Amino acid sequence: MSEFRSEQERFETVAYERVLKVGRRAFRRWPEHRREDALAEYVAMVYSTWICNVEKGKDPVALLGPNMHFAILWVRYDRKIAGRARTPDVFDYRAGFRRQQLDGQGHASATDRGDPQNSWVNWRTDAGDDPAALAAALEQTGLTLDDWIDD
Repeated sequence: MSEFRSEQERFETVAYERVLKVGRRAFRRWPEHRREDALAEYVAMVYSTWICNVEKGKDPVALLGPNMHFAILWVRYDRKIAGRARTPDVFDYRAGFRRQQLDGQGHASATDRGDPQNSWVNWRTDAGDDPAALAAALEQTGLTLDDWIDD
């Protein structure tokens, strides 16, 4: 426990001011109501990577620049140290979302008609597509199924 206390003091004396300066510069164009939370998350991420570097036996001072850059990207992409963000990142492949095209009213439209999960397409045969009716219509016109498909 005293090792982490000494590393915390070392972080505060060696890197804290530099980390704050870089963080304020990185988030200066963010809205004011989000800026302080972003800065706090950024400093926490830099300190977390500092501790991870110490545990791995690496020099955290030598890796401070890349760790600050990584922490800035971490905050920009709305990640949280304690886990995923409250709002899922829809562009993250782990979220499992599919992109939908939205109309002017904000309603989703069927963009992938081949997807069986598409709720706009009724995939059951009792949806009105009767194969017997198709066969009867083909017989009345004198066409075969191959002729009808080729057209």
